[in-house]
Amino acid sequence: MPKKRFGQNFLIDHSIAKEMVERAGVLPGETVLEIGAGKGMLTETLLEKGAKVVAFEIDRDLFDMLKSRFKDRDVKFIFQDFLKFNDALKLDRCVSNIPYNISTPILKKMFDMQVPFITVMVQKEYAQRLMAKTRTKAYGSLTTFVKLRYEVKKILDVGKESFFPIPSVDSSVLNMIKTQRWMSVVKDEKLLDEIVRKAFSHKRKMIRNNLREFENVKTMLNALNISENARAEELSVKQFIELSNLIFDQIYNTRVF
Repeated sequence: MPKKRFGQNFLIDHSIAKEMVERAGVLPGETVLEIGAGKGMLTETLLEKGAKVVAFEIDRDLFDMLKSRFKDRDVKFIFQDFLKFNDALKLDRCVSNIPYNISTPILKKMFDMQVPFITVMVQKEYAQRLMAKTRTKAYGSLTTFVKLRYEVKKILDVGKESFFPIPSVDSSVLNMIKTQRWMSVVKDEKLLDEIVRKAFSHKRKMIRNNLREFENVKTMLNALNISENARAEELSVKQFIELSNLIFDQIYNTRVF
């Protein structure tokens, strides 16, 4: 039976698994990461496509079934928590129905692993946050963090009836393609992430107040033609990068206001 502590809702609609794999663009011979193998529906679909699968599963009650079902197939099971795995993996892409309760740490770990193509099923509301536009309620630090690193596109909506047990939410499948469009012009990635996080820490406050620890922040905002009264959700990814680079210049005395 599915376990709530693992966020398990097993996909039972094979047509959804097949469409995920097709829309992900999986090619024969690719090594594909799957996080949360469950009962193996997506694993089987990936193998049918000719992929080599590296599948994580944390539920010990599924170990014997998975090993028996996929005996002598081109799949490597790693029976441990993906978030605690620290060995190197050479991967072409990820295709996964990830646990919704830990979607953000899973995505951040895959970003750190430099996975070039990611296709994931997530909660529909969460997907909307990843794709949100500026000046909308859903736009936040998570949106910016992801868009700095990946181009995100929705490829499929999935109703709750496609799972067992039936969850309380609908789902969406996203394609995420790694990009250097933004990060190639960032002077300090850690500083940028810190600025984004602090800028959104109190969404109702003006950005100059959330970033008041940085000297001359009002002068920098004016230099970028950003209103001193602007809130974080009004700034685009490009504007966050420009602000971060100015703050970097000030910290290291390469620019003086």
